[in-house]
Amino acid sequence: MTQIARASLIRLLSESGAQGLDPTAVSFLGADDLYAGPFQTGHVTGVALAAAALAHRPDARFTLDLDHAALMSEGYRHVLLDGQSVAAPRDPLTGFYDTSDGRQIFLHVNFPHHRQRALALLRAEPERRSLEQAIRAWTIPVLDAALMAAGAISAPVLAPDEWRDLTQKLPLVSIDKIGDSPPIHMETPRVIDFTRVLAGPTCGRLLAEQGADVTRIDNPLYPDLMSYRLDANRNKTELTLDLRAPDQREQLLHLIQSADVFLHAYRPGVAEREGLSAQALCAQHPGLIHASLSAYDEGTVFAGRRGFDSAVQAASGMAMVQGDGTASLLPTSPLDYAAGFLLAFGVNEALRRRAREGGSYRVRTSLARVASWIMDLRRTTALPENKERLAQMMAHHAQDSVTPMGVIRHIASPIF
Repeated sequence: MTQIARASLIRLLSESGAQGLDPTAVSFLGADDLYAGPFQTGHVTGVALAAAALAHRPDARFTLDLDHAALMSEGYRHVLLDGQSVAAPRDPLTGFYDTSDGRQIFLHVNFPHHRQRALALLRAEPERRSLEQAIRAWTIPVLDAALMAAGAISAPVLAPDEWRDLTQKLPLVSIDKIGDSPPIHMETPRVIDFTRVLAGPTCGRLLAEQGADVTRIDNPLYPDLMSYRLDANRNKTELTLDLRAPDQREQLLHLIQSADVFLHAYRPGVAEREGLSAQALCAQHPGLIHASLSAYDEGTVFAGRRGFDSAVQAASGMAMVQGDGTASLLPTSPLDYAAGFLLAFGVNEALRRRAREGGSYRVRTSLARVASWIMDLRRTTALPENKERLAQMMAHHAQDSVTPMGVIRHIASPIF
């Protein structure tokens, strides 16, 4: 298991063009066997975190526990605030639904605005039976397009072969130099984190833990769930801005002008419409690192689609593999955490290149890239549930952080 993790780290460093990083500086341990199913959740979260640590401190040596890393992939579920759980249960309407053409669609309605959009389109009551009946009257292609146009979160349930036919093979992280600037080295890089929910904020959290000065921009229209906020936004300065107000949009642009890194999680094409594309911002601010994380990648049939970890599990074939032919979600959210750590790796590597040769950089990854990676790594035999050992490790690796909001208990870092 540890040899496979080392091979993945070597591949990640190579395909992203990272130079001067020694993969043997990371010692992996653990069997990555905590969670039921065929997927190596500790592998993807651990390797991504190892790369981010190496790019941040190229001369250091690290040890990383893959079992502990697997815990990170459901960290938000176990956050406590002053000893009390803040985890919200999954909305009972979120899940898999049959359509009239013998297929299934996954509907994600954990956030109120997505819930309202789906129910309004389907003219259904907010209860499971009504929604099942409404969805059963649609075919997948028509329903999927309608939900997407309505701004809801859904995904067709695909088999692995269908997913491969609709996607393209991309590196886990793309790091591209898109402009020139003098070399710039910052001991404490300034980061504007304009992301929400889990994957993007996890990137910002890791950069903050590594010493960056991170300002997280909150959207007043779409607040995060408390468990996401406490897990992914520790150690950040928080600021609420409504970009519909011209003065607050100008305030964001002013903040970006003095930043080293701008993080966003828009769908492909949306940043361009908002005037926040890599080309526009880097032209105004040479030396900026523009980092983006999306559910799906530009240039694919999924590009304009909204999505979260669970929706990409459905679309990528992961759900069908996890349920052995019956769609079922993984017990954790490895796509969110691995993608966040991968983006942090890309940012740290871009900061290294900027210090060495100057330039503006565009860094990209997606949940879809991580999904294809974890699908390639799946085991031939699914593992059974290991609840007792999981509970023991949760207790052993809990850590308290004192914050302005109170004492947050969370999963400690698996790298040391």
